[in-house]
Amino acid sequence: MKNILLSSAVAVLLFTGCTEEKKEETTASVEVKQEVQAPVEVKTEEVKAEPTTKEVVVKAADEVKNTVTKAAEDISKSVSTAASKVAEDTPKVVEDTVTKTKEVVNDTVEKTKEVVNNVSKEAAAMVDSMTKEKEEAKPAVNGQALFASCAACHGQNGEKAALGKSQIIKGWDKQQVLDALNGYKNGTYGGAMKGVMTGQVATKTDAEIDALATYISNL
Repeated sequence: MKNILLSSAVAVLLFTGCTEEKKEETTASVEVKQEVQAPVEVKTEEVKAEPTTKEVVVKAADEVKNTVTKAAEDISKSVSTAASKVAEDTPKVVEDTVTKTKEVVNDTVEKTKEVVNNVSKEAAAMVDSMTKEKEEAKPAVNGQALFASCAACHGQNGEKAALGKSQIIKGWDKQQVLDALNGYKNGTYGGAMKGVMTGQVATKTDAEIDALATYISNL
């Protein structure tokens, strides 16, 4: 009887152990199955797609376009502002330019006049100097040689009355002789010998008359 009970107890224990083992296996199987059947959670990280070359080019082109457009607008505004400023300042600039031009012209005219006057003075002085040099370069007029043609009527020393009609010229001063000779030449002087003397002095120069008067005044 005891053996039967002991055998039954062992059987029960074995059965229980097997049952527990199967239960554990079943539980483990269920858990594995559940794990297999459970949806796998895939953690996906957001991956930023790299832009394509076309997108990069398009973006760069848009940026360039925007930059150029902004620059063009800025330039247009600057030009408009500058043009307005020029338009405002132009009348004043023109007026200032005209005023300065007038001042320059007037100053130039005055300086030109001054230069012309100086040149005229220098030219006149040069002409006088050249004339003087020319006169000085001329051989001196010989009064004695000129009187040779007069001595036939007036005497070698002017002591005779020409043809017995003229005044004796010896002792006359130079001015008296000059007045008589120039008077004969221009027809404002003379008496009985006027016709003869006019022909004698008509061709004589002022220098010759002066030299002749000097010589006669010293007889």
